[in-house]
Amino acid sequence: MSDTRRHATLAIIGLPNAGKSTLLNALLGQKLAATSQIPQTTRTRVLGVVDRGDVQLAFLDTPGIHLPKHALNERMMAHVEQALEEADLLLWVVDADDYLGTGEHALAKRLRKLGRPTYLLLNKIDLLSKGRLLEKIATYKDLLPFKEIVPIGAKMGLNLDPLWTILERDATQPGWLHDEEVFTDQTERSLASEFIREKVLRKTREEVPHGIAVLIEQWLEPGHADYPEDLGPEGVFIAAQILVDRDGHRKILLGSGGEMIKDIRQSAQRELKKLLQRPVRLELFVKVDEGWRDRPERLDRLSI
Repeated sequence: MSDTRRHATLAIIGLPNAGKSTLLNALLGQKLAATSQIPQTTRTRVLGVVDRGDVQLAFLDTPGIHLPKHALNERMMAHVEQALEEADLLLWVVDADDYLGTGEHALAKRLRKLGRPTYLLLNKIDLLSKGRLLEKIATYKDLLPFKEIVPIGAKMGLNLDPLWTILERDATQPGWLHDEEVFTDQTERSLASEFIREKVLRKTREEVPHGIAVLIEQWLEPGHADYPEDLGPEGVFIAAQILVDRDGHRKILLGSGGEMIKDIRQSAQRELKKLLQRPVRLELFVKVDEGWRDRPERLDRLSI
């Protein structure tokens, strides 16, 4: 009996804050990528795999494309390049409520040279009237010979069914690339650090923008000598360090009387409990590590 299974690897690309990670989470039906209103929330390439009948779709979420200012940003852009090389198909997500600027024109030029089949996903259509949406489609349609232009609302799950139909149709690579049980290439530790960083970004917003990172220092399972027994036989104890660029950011994160860091810890602990499906105790510490974004050894330890 012949194998009718097919697959495609799809890179989700675009400028910062277009909604790429929100789209990945919507397509997967559960939260995998951290999201916030702060640009450049995603720092690495994140794999999410969906099996739909005979078709396997492997999505690669990527950092927002921008001009690097630090070694951190250079590594982020290297993740984008890696995803572009891996992908059979490209999903270019744009904020349909924003204007078409120099960043989009530069990306279109890059994609034209690359020559991969590209779908334009006009995101955030819930913010546009029908007339404005039609104007956006007309504005973008000559930018590239797009395979398809699909208006979507990733946050609200709008118009995703037509997108699924198109992607399943165009997944033509023979066989499956990943085993059935593979959902992502992210470890529990890496997901935990990203979800903690997401809570920092959401709670502090513009006050502590990009100069933070989260390092998991301890991950204790039952049976470890230092595991807190009152957490129960199925829990996990996590201690994480939040790195900041300057002392002013440390003070913001701690907050008056330690209220901000307490709020971040409680919010992140709830998120991690849902992620790991087990009791979680989280401890957070804030450390000033000036210039960490330009130190390769620090970036290595952060797996960026």
